[in-house]
Amino acid sequence: MSASAVEVMYGEGWCARSRAVIGPMTEEEALRRHVAGDPYAVLLRVAGRPLAELRITGRAGYVGLLLFDVHGRRHREYDYVELRRGLLHLRRHRQWLYRGPDEAERPEPAVHFTLNIKPDGRARRRLEHHGMFETIAHIPEEHRTLLLADFGGWTRYADAGLLGLPGPITLVPAPVPEAAGSPDGSPLWSAPAPRAPGELEALFVPGSRFESYDGPVTVVEPEEAGILRLPTGRVIVADPTSLSADDEPFTAMVPPGTYPLVLGKVERRGERHGEELAWEEITAAMLRIGDRRPTIAWEQALLPGQEIRLLGEGEYYGFGVDSGTAAFLDLAARDALAADPDAAMDLAESIGDEVTCPQFHDPVSGANAIAFPSGAGDGSYPVWIGRDCDGEVTCLIADMHTVDSTRPLPPTPVSPTVVRLPPVPPAEGPLPNPAPHAETAHLFAQLLLQTVTMARRPLPGQG
Repeated sequence: MSASAVEVMYGEGWCARSRAVIGPMTEEEALRRHVAGDPYAVLLRVAGRPLAELRITGRAGYVGLLLFDVHGRRHREYDYVELRRGLLHLRRHRQWLYRGPDEAERPEPAVHFTLNIKPDGRARRRLEHHGMFETIAHIPEEHRTLLLADFGGWTRYADAGLLGLPGPITLVPAPVPEAAGSPDGSPLWSAPAPRAPGELEALFVPGSRFESYDGPVTVVEPEEAGILRLPTGRVIVADPTSLSADDEPFTAMVPPGTYPLVLGKVERRGERHGEELAWEEITAAMLRIGDRRPTIAWEQALLPGQEIRLLGEGEYYGFGVDSGTAAFLDLAARDALAADPDAAMDLAESIGDEVTCPQFHDPVSGANAIAFPSGAGDGSYPVWIGRDCDGEVTCLIADMHTVDSTRPLPPTPVSPTVVRLPPVPPAEGPLPNPAPHAETAHLFAQLLLQTVTMARRPLPGQG
């Protein structure tokens, strides 16, 4: 069986509008980026026709694969993340179903199918076609796990069967065209990045300013909420009215002890019936830990089983609020508070003009819970962990999303902190044996057809 020759080009990415590789680069430059963990793209084509684009960012442990149809439109997408060293997990798969050969690439109303896959194989499948339909599925390991390829080993991600070519693939370098920039000078793509923490500490510095939903606001003097007693050092942040004995503490622990809880606030101004009004609003709650060494890095507080690399663009893990009330507490106080719904409701109902931060005390463990208004009300809010130069915890901050902490305004000081990702753990047990790509593509096509049938939607072109 003769091999199919596939041309390989490197660059910043493929531009669908100009139908060209933007920012083309030599193989040597692409290899340098690969070693450094910097982003670059690989285009696979035959006779000038694009077949696939690989988007790679080693630092983020990200590999994206986009496949083109015969009309040059991207119609299938695979998003892989490195959850175990050397192993890629398929986080998301999408397919677009075009209504005809003249339909533009990925228009807003285009029919598309999405699989969001968890590490244990549980998947949520979504069809967006005449509304949205969701159901669940299970994806076997051999169809959701790949071995990470060395530079140049692109057939590990896209072989002949997936590209619709006969025989094995022979990769040949394509000539490097003249350099070109992206149409508007901005990056063509980036690895999906979870929500950034922003300037969290500035939320507690009077005079700092931020953008918010109704214009700029100014930070005022923070409010001391009380002293939190942590006999175990295992912290929970939750709505006290929905707390249960199953709620788990964050995986990051702090030294057992007593620590101050502080509320960040901003002043808002408005007008009503011709009268100028001013009021204060809670933006965040900070649990201060240790001797207040400078925070140089932030990370999301995670519960057992949560994986930061599974989050998509701008996503985060948060604690849910249904009563407009949140609380910090130690694991030792959880069961006592969860077993006393009246006390939990009292915490929520006692917050008002006279009391901002009511407390619950567990006489057995000596632990307490400190409640406070959840800023924007009901919703889901992230908790961020600050760490010093030695990796020790400096604080935990619950961001209430009443201001955009990623958009500080002068004279707000901008801190040189970074977002810290936990290291990729080593692979355990025998390495998986991935299924042929064509078999995986066939499985996903079958799941799409099943979903269409369950949703009772006509496929494009079928009436």
